[in-house]
Amino acid sequence: MTDLSNHPVLQARAHPRSLDALLNPHSVAILGASADATKIGGRPVKFLRTHGFSKPIYPVNPRATEVQGLPAYASLADIPAPVDHVIVALPGQAVLPAVRLCAERGVRAVTVFSSGFAEVGEEGRAAQEELGAIARDSGMRILGPNCMGFMNLRTGFLGTFAFMVDLGLPPLGRVALVSQSGAFGGQALVMARERGLPLGAWVTTGNECDVELADCIAHFAQDPHTDVIMGYMEGCKSPQRLIKALALAQAAGKPVIMVKAGRSDVGRAAVQSHTGALAGDDRVFDALFHEYGVHRAHSVEDFFDVARACATGVMPREGRVGVFTVSGGIGVLTADAAEQHGLELTPMPAAAQAQLQALLPHASVRNPVDGTAQIWADMQVFETFLRTMLQEGHYECVLLFLTAMPHAPHLQAPLADILTRLRQEFPQVLLVLSMLAPAALSQQMQDAGYLLFEDTTRAMRAVAALKSLASARQRYRAARPLRQAIPLLPELSAQSLAEARTEHAAKQVLNLCGIAAPTEQVVTTAEEAIAAARKTGYPIVLKVLSPDIVHKTEVGGVALNLRDDHALANAWREMMARVRREAPDARIEGALVAPMVGPGLEFIVGVQRDPIFGPVIVAGLGGVFVELFNDVALRIAPVSHEQAHEMLRELRAYPLLQGHRGAPAADVEALADAIVRLSQLAVRHAESVESIEINPLRVFPTGQGVLALDAVVLPRGAAA
Repeated sequence: MTDLSNHPVLQARAHPRSLDALLNPHSVAILGASADATKIGGRPVKFLRTHGFSKPIYPVNPRATEVQGLPAYASLADIPAPVDHVIVALPGQAVLPAVRLCAERGVRAVTVFSSGFAEVGEEGRAAQEELGAIARDSGMRILGPNCMGFMNLRTGFLGTFAFMVDLGLPPLGRVALVSQSGAFGGQALVMARERGLPLGAWVTTGNECDVELADCIAHFAQDPHTDVIMGYMEGCKSPQRLIKALALAQAAGKPVIMVKAGRSDVGRAAVQSHTGALAGDDRVFDALFHEYGVHRAHSVEDFFDVARACATGVMPREGRVGVFTVSGGIGVLTADAAEQHGLELTPMPAAAQAQLQALLPHASVRNPVDGTAQIWADMQVFETFLRTMLQEGHYECVLLFLTAMPHAPHLQAPLADILTRLRQEFPQVLLVLSMLAPAALSQQMQDAGYLLFEDTTRAMRAVAALKSLASARQRYRAARPLRQAIPLLPELSAQSLAEARTEHAAKQVLNLCGIAAPTEQVVTTAEEAIAAARKTGYPIVLKVLSPDIVHKTEVGGVALNLRDDHALANAWREMMARVRREAPDARIEGALVAPMVGPGLEFIVGVQRDPIFGPVIVAGLGGVFVELFNDVALRIAPVSHEQAHEMLRELRAYPLLQGHRGAPAADVEALADAIVRLSQLAVRHAESVESIEINPLRVFPTGQGVLALDAVVLPRGAAA
């Protein structure tokens, strides 16, 4: 009997949950292998044989002894050696028995092309769940089902049936592309080839019974052959896997460019809550991507533009851009786009300007540098202009707009020589070339390392994305260790939170957690209200107390700045009449009497339960204008003090906190502390709380703290 103890497949079993056997297998069997290379079971055999996969390939077909020139086997059990990876190209009903056999045989990874699972109904969903259970129980990784497979272009492992492979492959490089959609993945493969995007790996995850997009991001974040990760996402099954994967990519300094399709349901479960509306749509994904420095592409064009820019390996951190043009109008258009996207067109140094002006008196030499059409008369002057910008301008990026002049036959050779030489001499500068040229010259320049764009506005947008990615990486690496955690919040029972259905009860919960509220009294009659007001001291505020009224101002349930007994008595009578008219079914438990507090800024701080990520903290400009201005920042809870401060700095209203036009600076530290405490409260009680909202949270000048002037707690299941 052959000794297989040293076989590489068996030696590789130390890390059963890694994706190595999936994406870099030592051998492969194809169940349902076909001699017809146009069929789903035939294409992977053809692709593996013709694209350089050098490891054993085992076609499995019980009705053949040979498939496309390879010995065929009647079943997996007949293969006389360990099998690392199995591709399943069988009818749906045959998949489960085949995958069970794979697990029994010790196969480490399976790719399932077959459809007929969760996408077709409950029976298919149950079968898919069983596939997932097999993966968990055995440690075997399963890609799919209902996927188009994957390709490792470095090893020639093309485990796919995608016909797009026959159209040609993209250039080999260090970009990995992962798509939950096979159709999008197929289109992206063709676009990568047409745009010269250098790919090293391509993965489609399909129904994700086991291997998810997040697992692939994590794998490529740790892959020494990958520098850039592209992803197409429609949903997220395992939020913690995704968060960990994005953190790994950021820690490794690898840009992630993501297209996220679809909308989140967050906010629909709590339609009464401002917080739910503010956190709605897919803002939670936006917040996640911002936190981990992911570039969210909002078009396929942007997706590929930014990925191609990242593939150059040059990441401008400060956004200093130099523009050379032979058209003044395009120079202005490019400058406008640069300013719009936060890039800086720093003028050339005075001495350099003088040098260039002497060479070409009619040129504009500030930045953009316009050589005019005259510059084509002397290619030495042309090179001097470019070299001076690169040497003296200290730009991180230089864009060259050359119009269609590269089509002139007499210019092509000297132009190629100059541009190639400059690219080699200044590798630290991102060089962007905008021109209309013969395909061969364009390809030569792209191979030399230039980033090519016909449209300079698109180029500036891509450069701005690089700056944002570089800034996120710098922010991540420079992040200070988290401050010592605030004192543990008190334990609260689910019942106490469920019973906090009125403003007064909600404030009591917040008080226990260290978020202060004004001293207030619950009253049930006008006489009790007057007695409470005399004890508190005028002026006071009167607010209706009801578990069924969330936004009291909308039903006339708030009266402010009441200064005496007469005003209070009238306010009581008018308020109760209005509330009963506007909310006839609401239970009225009385009213709150509280002192009028001093002036300050009004913010909203709330938590909304997201169906994917759980509690999400929201902070922004509050009061009655919260939804009008929609000025909020989000994070997945819990957050640290540093994250809370970062949220506040994102707000358009942040200058108000710093003291705008002579106003005193606000107590930002106290506001951040309230955000942290509320986020911790929400996480601790995530199973019992749907949302919590403080609006307004009055923020006083520095050192004077914050007060929760109104608060709402909605328990799970109460907001449907």
